[in-house]
Amino acid sequence: MSEKKGFPEKPRILIICNYYLPGYKSGGGLRTLVHMVERFHDRYDFRVITLDHDGDKIPFTTVEINDWNEIEKAQVFYLSKDKANISKLRELIIEIKPDSIYLNSVFSKLTVFYLTLRKLKLIPAIKTILAPEGELSGGALKLKSYKKKPFVTLAKSAGLYRNLFWKTTADPEKQETERFKGRGGVIFVAPNLPSRELLENYRQDLKPKKNVGEVKMIFLSRFMRKKNFKWLVDNLSGFEGNLTIDIYGPIEDESYWEATATAIAKLPPNVKIKYGGVLEYDKVPGKLFEYHFFVLPTVGENFGHVFIEALAAGCPLLISDRTPWRDLEAKNVGWEVPLENPAKWLEVLNYCVNLDQLSYTKISENSHRFARRWLLNPEVEEDTLKVLEYSLTNS
Repeated sequence: MSEKKGFPEKPRILIICNYYLPGYKSGGGLRTLVHMVERFHDRYDFRVITLDHDGDKIPFTTVEINDWNEIEKAQVFYLSKDKANISKLRELIIEIKPDSIYLNSVFSKLTVFYLTLRKLKLIPAIKTILAPEGELSGGALKLKSYKKKPFVTLAKSAGLYRNLFWKTTADPEKQETERFKGRGGVIFVAPNLPSRELLENYRQDLKPKKNVGEVKMIFLSRFMRKKNFKWLVDNLSGFEGNLTIDIYGPIEDESYWEATATAIAKLPPNVKIKYGGVLEYDKVPGKLFEYHFFVLPTVGENFGHVFIEALAAGCPLLISDRTPWRDLEAKNVGWEVPLENPAKWLEVLNYCVNLDQLSYTKISENSHRFARRWLLNPEVEEDTLKVLEYSLTNS
């Protein structure tokens, strides 16, 4: 390793991703990267190559495009549309000379560019971590399968995904990756990294009052088919309790939103669902705190940063059973309910509506305590460190 002024330089890890700060619309994948840099910048020299927008094609105005920027302990290069190509990526990798590369998407074009350069040996051999971030779940692979299936067939035959270090977040994703990855490589399990602290000044007495017969829930996520909200709406047509659900997050699938809005308009007046817009990340904890419960009938999540954020805000979860978060009812922090059992979803919703203040306070307090313990668990960091260190010390 090279040295500077008599001291060894920190190992250099290059993150290649579609989106990074100051973006906030792309969800948990971005936050995982930000928190990794936040927690480990004293150990590693992080460089980031990313696109110049937040998924909306509108270039950032607060950073230098096609140049390096220091962004919260990392050096970040933002590629303009005309520079987001394989030749520019090759040029930057050769310039950076990373000790390890971290990818957080299987299918993004920057990932495919990098893996192609690697396969054709147009860049030096670099140890590479790939975090699928939920893209290999059955539900995710079915979305736009007409594009993914032929690409996967071609990519596998070319050996693009061979001999990588895979970072999965839980056993279900590990199994999905095992089926996908092809020959060679090593699979690790390491939960995604949240912020070290959420709602430091949490006060249970400031949570909204819980009246019997009514409940306020929040759906906070990117609005897309994978999140499956229309399925929930379609099952609420005969619901009798006073239920309010507010939706927050970027609408990524306009046709799906329009179909959902049409279904919402047909609901009875006791079920009120409205869209509240997009929240910047620093406003998320406070907004979650304003609700009784968090709801997300997703068809698949590899981790779900928003789950631990909701629990930290005293919002027990009502989610599908297609996430790593299990045994919620036994832990008294919510419910994971199969999508194949809509009657059980309605039963839990009715229970939430009819919960009194004392019972709600108990489950809300317990949810916050659970999140605090989880965030302070040293294994959360250690598992990710094992992946990073392994990629730096093994070929």
